[in-house]
Amino acid sequence: MKNRTIKCLEEVNQVSQQLLLRILSVQKESQLATQDLVNKSRAATKNKEQQNKSNELDELDELSELMRKRDKLITTLFEENTKEEIAIEIKLLQDMISLDNKLSDQAEQFKKSLTEQVIKIKKGKKIKKSYQQY
Repeated sequence: MKNRTIKCLEEVNQVSQQLLLRILSVQKESQLATQDLVNKSRAATKNKEQQNKSNELDELDELSELMRKRDKLITTLFEENTKEEIAIEIKLLQDMISLDNKLSDQAEQFKKSLTEQVIKIKKGKKIKKSYQQY
């Protein structure tokens, strides 16, 4: 029983760490792509956009899969173990809670970052339109 609880908590923490790293990676790639959109010409950007869309879909699939796996592991943890069995492994449980907080914080930062990127792109498009008028 105890080994099963430990194994399950360790798996949750491992998948949580993978998810956190992937979110950070996607966030950095997204920021770089936005900078490229703002800084480069329209023709060069269209080619890059098509490549990025394919990569983004793959990344979203990977993130979704990691989230599903994590949710399933957490559900299994609480369905197959008693509160007492889980409470005994306080260190692993605290690690899980810490990772969960980091994931929540990172998701919120990513959301803010995406909002800022959309605003930059819109401003860039407005500037291009105003220059094209002259």
